[in-house]
Amino acid sequence: MNSIVFTHFEAPEEGAAPLTVALDRLSAWLDVERETLGRMLANTGQLQAGSALEALDQLHLEPSDGPAEIRELLEHALTLLEVLLGTLRDMSCHQSTISAWGLPGPAAFDMHVRWSGARLEDITITLERALAA
Repeated sequence: MNSIVFTHFEAPEEGAAPLTVALDRLSAWLDVERETLGRMLANTGQLQAGSALEALDQLHLEPSDGPAEIRELLEHALTLLEVLLGTLRDMSCHQSTISAWGLPGPAAFDMHVRWSGARLEDITITLERALAA
């Protein structure tokens, strides 16, 4: 049976603002994907994209920040995510390098590029939809 299951984050409360839900999902994505994506970018010498990933880590909100500041943060995050997504789309999966987990060969690397690309595309779409709401 096909079903949609919330993963890496709790199901949003009824009536939760789309921006808040997107912020929670961005945080969960960073927690889960940062290390693998960072390794892939480092292994392929993608310094500009690596800088975008580091910039995502630097984003933060103050306790007093409201919806306008959340929107601004998500817009900035979306720009950085698009840089990362473009890098993965242009990346050759069949290069002779070690995988994101330090395993030899392009097959494992190819799997990590595709997985990270799919997860990155998911979070990008989540932010786009929240910002459009």
